[in-house]
Parts: sequence; C-alpha cells; structure tokens
Amino acid sequence: MQVEFKDINLERDFELCLEARRDAYFCSFDTHDGFAEFISGYRERIQERQEQTEWFYRHIWADGKIVGQLEFRSFSDDPETGYVQLIYLFPEYRGTGLAEELQAHIRQQLHSAGCKWVMLSVSRTNLRALNHYRRFGWVFLRPNPKHEETDFYRLELDTLCDGGQ
Repeated sequence: MQVEFKDINLERDFELCLEARRDAYFCSFDTHDGFAEFISGYRERIQERQEQTEWFYRHIWADGKIVGQLEFRSFSDDPETGYVQLIYLFPEYRGTGLAEELQAHIRQQLHSAGCKWVMLSVSRTNLRALNHYRRFGWVFLRPNPKHEETDFYRLELDTLCDGGQ
C-alpha cells in the first residue's frame, strides 16, 4: 500500500476532518455528549495553525484516498516535548499495518523539529488505543489534570529516531 502524508486541504476535505474527530471522540468516551462543545471553532483553529510551522495537520493517503488523519505539534507544557492531538484511521483501515508508518511519521517530524519527547492524552477506556500506544513504546506519564478520564503517555524520540528502530 502506497502511503503519503499530506497537509489537510480544508476547502476540499473538512467534512472528513469532522468525521474523523467525531469517531475518535466516540472511541475515546463511548458517547457523543460534549462533542459539539469540543469541536466548536475547529475549522478556524486548523486554518490558523496550518500557517504556523509548529503545527502539523495531515491526512493520511493510501492508494489515492484519505484513510486517516494526524494532528500534532512540536511543543507542549513539558520542555523539548511535542504533543499528539490525534492519531486516527478510518475503521476499515485499522489493523492493516499502517500504524507503524503513522508512528514513524510523527517521530520523524517531531525529532526533526528538535523534540526529544512526544506526549499525548488517551482515555483509560479506549483499550484499542492504549494497546496501540504501548505496543509502540509509549509509557504512562501521569493523569491528565484537565480531564479525569484520560492519562498522559510519553515516548522518547532520540532512541527511536537515531537508529533504535
């Protein structure tokens, strides 16, 4: 499968962005309650952030079609640490072996941006995501104080990008 990572084209593909976010929200919290508030201003945020080099909004293309979405940035509250907001594959592409390429793309982009670490927040009830992250070396860091159902996980980039994998 030929995989490419392309900047999101909001004019053409915003509805797919919403679809990805809606499903990811449901996978995380097993409800759509709160999604409307969560997604408010989403298009404007993407549009503004796409002009900043620290932000990465990418669609994952395989064999000429969009199969997923990545959202991440090269900064966070922790020093030298990037932050992943979304790793998403549409349901029919989960379990197809694309996960390794997604993880590698994020690691490479953030390592090139000067990050030594990357972190993300994941729902404790999203077992599929938790298993995915642990399989790729993410480790529990601490509970997320902003959301009682989620925890922060962290991955060291240097050991993975400098020949570790």
